[in-house]
Amino acid sequence: MAEDYVRPPIIGAEPPSRRAAAWRFRLVMTLVVAILAAGIILVIRAITTSDDNGGAVGARLPAVTAPPGR
Repeated sequence: MAEDYVRPPIIGAEPPSRRAAAWRFRLVMTLVVAILAAGIILVIRAITTSDDNGGAVGARLPAVTAPPGR
């Protein structure tokens, strides 16, 4: 059985900082949550401020007629 030789890296480098990785994760997750919250707020505002009367999709609005006597 032949041994598998793993060549060591040519240039030694320190591993990346775990503290920097934790802060980067926190920053990205904060941005994701902020974007989702803004999207939810925009959807809620669009739904609650619409002039839709809640009728069926594609239903026509009743015709506006002049009051009698005019």
